[in-house]
Amino acid sequence: MLTCYCSAQEGIILTRDYERTHDIYEHIPGYVTPPSVPLPDPDDRRALESLGVKPGRFSYTLADIATRLMGFKSFQRDLPAHIDDLLRTKNLRGPGLFAPVIAATLVMADDPRPLEPVERAATLLFAARHLRDDIMTARLSQDELRGQPLEMGQYPNLFGTSLIVDGTTPRIFKTDRVTQITVAVGGRFFLLDVGDLSRETTLAQVVAALRAIVAQAQAHPLADDELSPGILTSGTAKTQVRAFSRMQQLEPNRVSLEAMRHSLLTLCLDLDSKPVDDAEAGYLSHTGNPDNRWHNSSLQLVVFGNAKATAICNFNAYVDGNTMMRGVAEIQRRALDVAVPHPLPAAEKPLTPAKALSWNVPPEAVAQARKDLEWVRGDADATFLLPGFGKTFFAQRELPPVPTFIVALAMATRKLVQRPVHIAQFLSMTKYCCMGVLTEIVTTPEMNQFIDYVLGDEVEADVAMRLLADANESQKQVVRAKRSYFPLRNILSLFMSTQKGFGRAWSMGVLALTVGILRLFGRYEQKDVDVIASHPAIYPEIPVVGRPGIRLPYAREFGLHYQIWDDHTTIVMMPSLKWSLPNQEIILALQESLERIGALSDLAAKP
Repeated sequence: MLTCYCSAQEGIILTRDYERTHDIYEHIPGYVTPPSVPLPDPDDRRALESLGVKPGRFSYTLADIATRLMGFKSFQRDLPAHIDDLLRTKNLRGPGLFAPVIAATLVMADDPRPLEPVERAATLLFAARHLRDDIMTARLSQDELRGQPLEMGQYPNLFGTSLIVDGTTPRIFKTDRVTQITVAVGGRFFLLDVGDLSRETTLAQVVAALRAIVAQAQAHPLADDELSPGILTSGTAKTQVRAFSRMQQLEPNRVSLEAMRHSLLTLCLDLDSKPVDDAEAGYLSHTGNPDNRWHNSSLQLVVFGNAKATAICNFNAYVDGNTMMRGVAEIQRRALDVAVPHPLPAAEKPLTPAKALSWNVPPEAVAQARKDLEWVRGDADATFLLPGFGKTFFAQRELPPVPTFIVALAMATRKLVQRPVHIAQFLSMTKYCCMGVLTEIVTTPEMNQFIDYVLGDEVEADVAMRLLADANESQKQVVRAKRSYFPLRNILSLFMSTQKGFGRAWSMGVLALTVGILRLFGRYEQKDVDVIASHPAIYPEIPVVGRPGIRLPYAREFGLHYQIWDDHTTIVMMPSLKWSLPNQEIILALQESLERIGALSDLAAKP
């Protein structure tokens, strides 16, 4: 039932307790549903090894006892009949309220037309609405892999989706409203009803409305004692739960927060910044202006004073790398089709004036959020381009690009840290129903054997290339195995998500006790992740993607987004909190490793 009322903030209409769905992966009629993800046999003891349990009679017996006491064994046997429904509705990613280290910034290619910033912003809004409509009606072509249809249930999450604190519980909220946009300017937040962008509203109307918002924000900048709530969405989950739980008890905040969750997306106008290139645009977008962001929106469009534009997508709103890449590329492509006549005619009928949101922001919450952000923020150069090391480089040597790149990355990191490292890579699982991405450690004994040999004193090219072939093949086998079934670790997370109250406490206790006993007897070993690598799909509309300006708290050494284009590779670095070397050192070592592999390949190819 839709309940509407007029709030204390004049003109703001709230649609309370109304959501378009509680499903995380939305089913859209018209798209082919992929097959269910295969599950390991409940009696396959080898699956325990993926949890870090060492094989042996003691380990297996203890695990059997624990899983039966928890009720996990019976859950696992009944899972095939319920796997799709559970994956569709259960949030396995947790609160996810620390967006700077989770979300990703996508730099959009420049619009070749001489547009003003608000004109560029308006074209992106029209494009976003058109894309949303095409997704919800299945007019957007389905993703495919070698003719197999892929899961499309994440694409609706680009629109009308927010992370909220409901009382004291973080969760995903989805609205069915499509006419409201949140606009951020100078740390102030406005709600703008743009009407029907697909049929009725004109570009001139939207441009005029955005100009009015900018004028209002510039005429009334934040006072010295006035705080923007935007910075709060850059805080940790703990900070945000405390802040928003407290803020909701006051009328201005409650009304503003409940109204914002019904926006199609968030538009951030950073008109005082004019980034000179894509690297600076990405940095300024991701970490440069936290007061003018609302990271709990699944999609933010950021437009700068020189009309450069980026998008920020929140991974924990279930918008994975490939989904965000295609979605934002579609927005950029469609924006170019929005006609912008010059001079732009005056709007015949103005839109309803935007409503400025009111806030009562606790100063201590803002101070803590800034502290959280500074904990992970870095100011080093993060975006790099390796010219000459693209698909052509690998194709000329008949080397698979991604596995060879990972070998070179492991080799480079070994040189810097003086020990073998574990590299975890994001892997797409969208060939299965209600699946997104998983991570898997792809460094193998064969890879380390190649690196040991190449870093040795005497190296023969033929031997090195045979070892490289083995290293690449071993990676493929690891990836193939990971993508062949739903991992036991994830099944355990799914089981825990179904447990409530005493049952959940009991299961957590049994699990903790079991792991403790296994550790005590040396039967449990969990590999630490040294490097996290992500290689999302490539679209010419998105030249740079990553989290520039952020240091990762969940990797031992560093993380990176890399994209192997035809003639170059683009890399966005994210050093860990403990990493002390400049980012350039990693890039230089990686380039040297690629050059070394290329030289050995060329030498081995000579007659």
